[in-house]
Amino acid sequence: MSGKRKCPFADTSPQQFKTHITMKQAAKMNDDLMKQMMDRTKTLLLDGQQRFWTENKENQAPVQVAVTSHAIAQCHTCNSNSPSKVCAHCSRYFCTPCSRYCDACSEVFCTLCSVLNYDQAVDRSFCLSCAP
Repeated sequence: MSGKRKCPFADTSPQQFKTHITMKQAAKMNDDLMKQMMDRTKTLLLDGQQRFWTENKENQAPVQVAVTSHAIAQCHTCNSNSPSKVCAHCSRYFCTPCSRYCDACSEVFCTLCSVLNYDQAVDRSFCLSCAP
């Protein structure tokens, strides 16, 4: 055997060229066309954004801002100056290591306003209101 056979259409077939050139391909060859295309895209995006906000502004309910209970103050339990939370029972500031979540009501309390319960295999904490 002499190897691969030759392609029977190599000499007579026309070369295959891309017959359709898109606007983007033409713009890549011309800087002015590329700039025009980018400007048009930018204006379409900005117009769409403006239309979205004006339509939603009419149908939107007033925004309510949630007030977080974080503040920078001194923890009344360990006297650290880390960012603090406010106890739901006594309204004093405490740091994250001094916080406990009540297993019954899921509120955050300081160590002075919560009680640990050792009745089960897992230690549970309860606030003074929910303590068994």
